[in-house]
Amino acid sequence: MEDKPGSGRRRAAPRFIDRETVVDAALEVFSEMGFHGASTREIARVAGTSLSNLYNYFGSKSAILEFVLEETSRTLADRLEAAAASDCEGTLSKIEAAVRAYVDFILERPRASLIGITEIRYLHGDNRAEVVRQRDRTEKVFRDLISAGLAEGACDVRNVGSAMRGVVTICNSMSTWYRPAGELSAETLADLQVDLVFGLIRATERPPRG
Repeated sequence: MEDKPGSGRRRAAPRFIDRETVVDAALEVFSEMGFHGASTREIARVAGTSLSNLYNYFGSKSAILEFVLEETSRTLADRLEAAAASDCEGTLSKIEAAVRAYVDFILERPRASLIGITEIRYLHGDNRAEVVRQRDRTEKVFRDLISAGLAEGACDVRNVGSAMRGVVTICNSMSTWYRPAGELSAETLADLQVDLVFGLIRATERPPRG
């Protein structure tokens, strides 16, 4: 309803916000409503700003999703590559470090992790290409480590590609069931994921804990 002349009421100025606030709001809305059910208007409401101000940061709902998935995939790949390049002794220790890095990422960013595996189907063409490139980096980390473990006799798999996909699936799946209020500690969650991965690749032994 429009303000009446002389009423003394003034419209509130739109709240100007940063991209991080927009992304946090988008993650909240996407995680609760899914990409299809979400709207830019609802994202703006959660961010505490106007719809027109939201468009100062992103031109569409798809652009928000693209940014979130690309940034999430790149950060995860960076962490896994760092874990694989660490000075851990032996390939199995490096695999364990990579799995633990994956778990840490999910614990830190559960919403982004869940959206990353459930909503990518809504990206197409160039919007999807960069996200896929970043995910290829994640797959390469585990593919290279499993290949090295196989060559060393530290694990026994029939097909490296199949084993890699299984490992990534195990790690990804945690995003669908992890709850911050759960009773398991971060260390226990990581231990469980490592055990699953080592079972899948038929590791010859469990590396010593660091």
